[in-house]
Amino acid sequence: MAGTRESTIENYLLSQCRAHGILCLKFVSPTRAGVPDRIVVAPRSTVFVEVKCPGGRLRKLQQRTHAKLRRHGAEVHVVDDKPSVDVLIAVLLESPSDQRITAP
Repeated sequence: MAGTRESTIENYLLSQCRAHGILCLKFVSPTRAGVPDRIVVAPRSTVFVEVKCPGGRLRKLQQRTHAKLRRHGAEVHVVDDKPSVDVLIAVLLESPSDQRITAP
């Protein structure tokens, strides 16, 4: 995947979310730099997703922003290739057995 652009990975994320009925919103914060690229809303949870080109690294500001989001209880994922997108989608579609609701 050498030479793969970040936009290619982001488009793949978007297409996989659509294919599985998951909402994938572009996240832009005009007054705060370093926020993740996407907010992904799935049946199991809502997570933030940072998209990078293969082997791409987070900038220091992104690292700090992700850490702050995590300290506040948010889940932040970084994807940099199609297999990592596939893993994220699989995780988001899992039904945790400990969250089953049983009738009294």
